[in-house]
Amino acid sequence: MKHARNSGFTLIEVMVAILLMAIVSLVAWRGLDSVSRADLHVRDSTEQTRALLRVFGQLERDLDQRATTELNEPVLPGHDPASSTPTPAFSVKGSDQHGVQLEIIRSTVEGTALQRVRWWQEGDTLYRASGSARARFPLPAPKGKVAVLQGVSEFAIRLWQPGKGWRSLDGQRQDNPAGFELRLSRDGPQGVERYRQVLGPFN
Repeated sequence: MKHARNSGFTLIEVMVAILLMAIVSLVAWRGLDSVSRADLHVRDSTEQTRALLRVFGQLERDLDQRATTELNEPVLPGHDPASSTPTPAFSVKGSDQHGVQLEIIRSTVEGTALQRVRWWQEGDTLYRASGSARARFPLPAPKGKVAVLQGVSEFAIRLWQPGKGWRSLDGQRQDNPAGFELRLSRDGPQGVERYRQVLGPFN
């Protein structure tokens, strides 16, 4: 009389199957983790790019809307009219203590008033401040600074001088430059990222 063979799995076969499933799960988890990390990196990179585009876009708008006529503040009673000098539409100044500052007198969107706008770096943050719009002088100083970009390690400007080329500020102030080069460095996930934009020539 023949005995029927058992059709189940042996202990070794079960252990081998569990081991294979563990290996497959580990490979799949590592693949998903890699995809998740890549997606997070792309999102961070995209957000940084958008932030930079917003900064450069706002700066270009400020310069495009700068006052194009000669600005003369009214002469106060008792002052010599000859001592009054035109106010520059925008100026760039630099110092070892405060770094580079860009100040612009720009028109409002409606074009009926003027306001002062200032850009500068403080610590690792790039700031922008604007004063209240007015249709007459004196124009209020920029207040209420807004952080427009963080992680900034350098905010530098070089000026274009016709016949001389690019020149650094060297702690001086330049009114209504013909053009300037903006250099911006920022600490990113892959290290320091450097950007450069040339603005001008300005008439």
